[in-house]
Amino acid sequence: MPSLIEQRVISEAGLRATWPGRVRRRANGITSRPPTAGKRKDLRSVPLVTIDGATARDFDDAVFAEPHGDGWRVIVAIADVSHYVRPGDPIDREAEQRAVSVYFPGSVLPMLPEVLSNDLCSLKPGVDRLCLACEMRLDSRGNLKKWKFFRAVMRSAARLTYSGVHAAIEAGNAKARRELGALLEPVEQLYAVWRLLAAARGRRGALDVDLPETRVRLGPNGEAQSMERSERYNAHRVIEELMITANVATARFLGRARMPALYRVHSPPDADGFEELRYLFAGVGHSLSEAAGRNPDEINTALRALRVQPAYETIAVATLRCMQQACYQPANVGHYGLALKSYTHFTSPIRRYPDLLAHRAIKHLIDGGRGEAAPLRGNELARMGLACSERERLAEKAMRAAVKTYKIRYLSRCLGDTLDAVVSHATGKGLFVQVTEVGLNGMIPRWRLPSGRGRGRTRDRQRAQRLFGFTPGQPVSVRVARVDEDRGHLDLDLLS
Repeated sequence: MPSLIEQRVISEAGLRATWPGRVRRRANGITSRPPTAGKRKDLRSVPLVTIDGATARDFDDAVFAEPHGDGWRVIVAIADVSHYVRPGDPIDREAEQRAVSVYFPGSVLPMLPEVLSNDLCSLKPGVDRLCLACEMRLDSRGNLKKWKFFRAVMRSAARLTYSGVHAAIEAGNAKARRELGALLEPVEQLYAVWRLLAAARGRRGALDVDLPETRVRLGPNGEAQSMERSERYNAHRVIEELMITANVATARFLGRARMPALYRVHSPPDADGFEELRYLFAGVGHSLSEAAGRNPDEINTALRALRVQPAYETIAVATLRCMQQACYQPANVGHYGLALKSYTHFTSPIRRYPDLLAHRAIKHLIDGGRGEAAPLRGNELARMGLACSERERLAEKAMRAAVKTYKIRYLSRCLGDTLDAVVSHATGKGLFVQVTEVGLNGMIPRWRLPSGRGRGRTRDRQRAQRLFGFTPGQPVSVRVARVDEDRGHLDLDLLS
């Protein structure tokens, strides 16, 4: 049940929070259908595993890797949502309207009814589940050489967590390794593949921004009880790189068959964003050439140099802010951030509608269909891509609004307290800093800055930065002066 904060955000954003009767009836009608192998490939003896966060409830991807010649054979098995959700049926129409699952600190608005998202389509351990599998061959340098897609039935060997895998593989915890048992070697092989993929990612120059997240932990009353800095392990990166590789295979498979599809595209930063980016890095001693606007490798070099400095997190967040937003569209223009010529989304059909459309396109091809006979193409496909992009942004905005409200409420209990912060940026209104404990920006108004630093007026952000004399990432101590919950404003006093 969403908290009062989440209910308000859901209402203000116009998100769909209830299931229409026709959707509930359709969902109830498929609960008793057992998954059957039929003509599917049987993967039940393959030790596929899911690796997710400890609180995850829907598991839509399972992975396996083994040496093959001088390279690797990798299988990414994805929940076969399209087997249950057919084009035009009530669940499909509702999923299209939602387009994405929305995750709040205390609740979830799923794209699909829970009987699918948390049960029949969730790759739970020890039970048979239908999947659409992508089998890939990688060479010894982690380059994707071959791929094929097929329907399959699988049985997850284990539901693993990022923290548990980290303890066993990275920390070498003896108990965690014993708990993996016979799965220890398969998981170690996943890490071996990840190292190759990470090296390949580095060679092509994909943007490498790795930021921790401050999560809100709620109490029984639905209010923020504490803030937790979530750990980012290599276990997260293992799954991310395997998913990226499967998405690349999907984009290439669909593209070479000239199958109309929605690509996940990310354009280079526009002129204003790139100018802001150059100024940002110049302020911490790194100049960016014009080439960085076409390939992010130079930005990576600058970020790596800042990795151990206090300014890193602030600069990394600002870097992302300068980028254009990724979107879904039929025209493939590549993905700037990942430094890929072709990319789409295939790996999360439980929570993203474009992935469900990719599954249908793949099945059309493996069943002998041709691209020119695709059931979804032209203006209708473009319209759907635009709608999915807009709803994704609406969901992200709602999630950020809920998290910000929780954090503001949390800080309202800290009036007069002294907190650690780092300088984020400046505008003509004042200096913005991020409060370290909660990961939330507050403002020190211009007139509250030390004598001389707040004098003068300017609308130019770069001149404001020089005017106030602070640099991004600079540690400061602040006191909570005022919290405006209704407007979401946090005013601070500078102490040092």
